[in-house]
Amino acid sequence: MLTRKKIDMEFISNDDLKNYKKILTMTNGHLTRYQPNGIIYITRGKKFVMTMCLFAKFKGRGVESSFPRKWTMY
Repeated sequence: MLTRKKIDMEFISNDDLKNYKKILTMTNGHLTRYQPNGIIYITRGKKFVMTMCLFAKFKGRGVESSFPRKWTMY
């Protein structure tokens, strides 16, 4: 999962997800500039949605529901 651009979720087990989360936590690979105090790096890929699901601190309909549908221009 670390080296793949596209991920097929049917081949990934729960143990794989736990190991992936552990690696990201140890290396800060999911944070901007890999800094411990950084925010979660945001992209539009499926891998990002999976990463957000692993590190979500809130409950709701889903991770996607918490994001704005349109960007606000200032």
